[in-house]
Amino acid sequence: MTTDVISFPRGGRVSATPRHRAVAGVRRSRLDRVVSAVLTVLLVGGLVAFAGLGLGPRIFGYRTATMLTGSMAGTIDPGDVVVSVPKPTSDIAVGDILTFHAPVADQHLETHRVIAVRHTTDGRTIIRTQGDANAAPDPWRATVQGDTVWRVAHVVPAVGNVVRALRAPIVRHGLFWLALGALVVLGSSLIWSRGEEHTDDGAPVPDALDDAALGRLADDLEDPAYPATFAARYQELLPQRLDRICAALGSEQDPADLDSALDAALSLKVSSTTVGARELERLATVIELSVRRHDLAAARSHADGLTHAGRRAERALTTYLTERRAG
Repeated sequence: MTTDVISFPRGGRVSATPRHRAVAGVRRSRLDRVVSAVLTVLLVGGLVAFAGLGLGPRIFGYRTATMLTGSMAGTIDPGDVVVSVPKPTSDIAVGDILTFHAPVADQHLETHRVIAVRHTTDGRTIIRTQGDANAAPDPWRATVQGDTVWRVAHVVPAVGNVVRALRAPIVRHGLFWLALGALVVLGSSLIWSRGEEHTDDGAPVPDALDDAALGRLADDLEDPAYPATFAARYQELLPQRLDRICAALGSEQDPADLDSALDAALSLKVSSTTVGARELERLATVIELSVRRHDLAAARSHADGLTHAGRRAERALTTYLTERRAG
């Protein structure tokens, strides 16, 4: 037994057939997981990079630099990031790998190994350096300025390639639009989640469908197949039950039929309790009590939540029935 079209009261949207809803739900669920995973990876990666390259040097006092050449290949390859820490000039030893400004015209940053060190009588420290992959020492003798030097303590492979790529203009522009798109997706996801997962007063909604209720129904009747039949019948009649409540409650212009509203609320309450549609059960109970107190304003206010609650229950029932048929 299938339902061709499900409609909901008071401007509710028209849904497709259960099979199409199930497929759409699965696709959206997978897309949500993929988007969430991608955003999580980007967020965590961005935070780690920001902490390591931006905050770390300020808090912990180290420096980072990207190796651009192959002069230290085998030890530090092009694209690797070196992490340097301060070391007293007086403690410089042969074998240390230092990051320093080369004593040449452009004073470019260099990272090479110390192959000789000499402390002069006038207090100067002069070093000779060489790249591990170079056949000859560097063509200079560097005089160390200051009380400390920057010694390479750690090497992070390949991270510099990512940093350099991110600095490319085309990548920067692409990242801008990617970030903008991610914000749109994230915002849409939050809006959808807020509309689908909370009631009008902002409180978390109960489960749309409690499978345990259908399990108890199977045990009581000693018929494992009956719950699926009952759930399908409930799904088929649900739009009519919701329409009956809203029509019976009327509006400010239309008179209410309290007897019909009470009967419709009780019908929805009992059937929802049996199938395990807890949110609809709760709404039907509140509407029932409001009608008994002749509080039409409260009854109509809670009836406004039937559209979204019915849509959530309908999706949960579709998933339940689809799984039962597949099983």
